[in-house]
Amino acid sequence: MLIIKMSENLDIVIDLWNQHYQELAAAFRLKIERTQRKELGQYRLLYNDEAPHTPSPITGTAFSNFEDTAEFFNTQDTNTVLCWIDFDNEEIMKEKPSEESKEICDEEVEDSLHPLFINPVPWTTGHVYLSLFPDEHLPQAISTELLTLALNTFRLFRGTSMRLGYDSLGANTDTNHLHFDVIFLNEIGLSQFPIEKSPKTLLLESTLQHKDVDEINMFTVGVRLFQVEYPAKCLVITPNQEVSDAAVSEASESIGNVAGMVVNYFIENNIPHSIMMSGNGLELYIFPRNFQSAFEIGKASFLDLSGVGCTYERTVFDNLTGPEFEDYLKALSCDNETWRKMSSYIQNLLSSLYF
Repeated sequence: MLIIKMSENLDIVIDLWNQHYQELAAAFRLKIERTQRKELGQYRLLYNDEAPHTPSPITGTAFSNFEDTAEFFNTQDTNTVLCWIDFDNEEIMKEKPSEESKEICDEEVEDSLHPLFINPVPWTTGHVYLSLFPDEHLPQAISTELLTLALNTFRLFRGTSMRLGYDSLGANTDTNHLHFDVIFLNEIGLSQFPIEKSPKTLLLESTLQHKDVDEINMFTVGVRLFQVEYPAKCLVITPNQEVSDAAVSEASESIGNVAGMVVNYFIENNIPHSIMMSGNGLELYIFPRNFQSAFEIGKASFLDLSGVGCTYERTVFDNLTGPEFEDYLKALSCDNETWRKMSSYIQNLLSSLYF
């Protein structure tokens, strides 16, 4: 069994991906050698004529009334499982340990293992899916606990350009089976997404310490909420202080808790949404969206909303301007009233509960 040390994680994952890509070409519906890229002002534009550009079967799906998709992630399919992540030990394994080799393995250890699957439509080398508890066939709807767990991925790729992405039901996800996108920005010539460089306006700071003295305080790190000055409406959640390596887990729990409140609001109000996670897991960018109805540019995901447009259309790649791309981002975002209600809800909720 191959166990990958922390310093080797990125290189080995990329090597495993390249091996799968070369040996299992039929598993990939998008060939990355056909992808072209160019700068578009502060943004980046990617083009591949094989890229998906039609609505997903569940594009307009309501959270309260959806059918499971036939497609799901199969952990027994070695052609699609790239490797396994062990969050507890911060290790990556090419193969999941067999039952015979896990004499001391209990349920808690078993639950720390989660697979990386190949993404059949990768926009860049190493673009994969992280699936949490895939054998449980969880739907594409996240909770505080699942989001906090996913943030552990950053512990295995500290100091790299790794980002996590998530697209909900109604936000162009194709598979109603819980998954996150894992992407390495250096593979498309970036160190940050364009949105990460955009100015932010502070909306609220909270200690997450209860006003009710009878309540037990569960968090040691507070949070700040920001609105980004950016074409796509976006709420950013960060810690309210500098976070040492020893306190990263506590900060992730705080961020995941507040992000879970926001996502619950989206689900209850049937608002599609995308999320991008950066800053070694300590910055969450949350995009409330419209149900996309026009696909002339492409099938928008967290990548587009973060400032990396993805298109299948050559004329778009050749002719799209920066202002036109910004108009595209605005059209993908929720309307002003939806944003106002969401922003007021989360600020009022936090202010009522915590100092």
